[in-house]
Amino acid sequence: MVEVIDGKNVAASVIQTVKTATAALEKSSGVTTGLAVIIVGDDPASHAYVGSKGRMAKECGFKS
Repeated sequence: MVEVIDGKNVAASVIQTVKTATAALEKSSGVTTGLAVIIVGDDPASHAYVGSKGRMAKECGFKS
């Protein structure tokens, strides 16, 4: 049996779960989550990928 899922709804649910966990961690222990990236080279596709990950990290409450 095949189950079709709505990727946008699943992604929104995962993002909300991460936001909630991030806020709870910071409130309970004072730990601030973060994402650091090192780019080697000057590939435009790599820069675009890293930029999108940085925006998503900020949306989830991480320092980026």
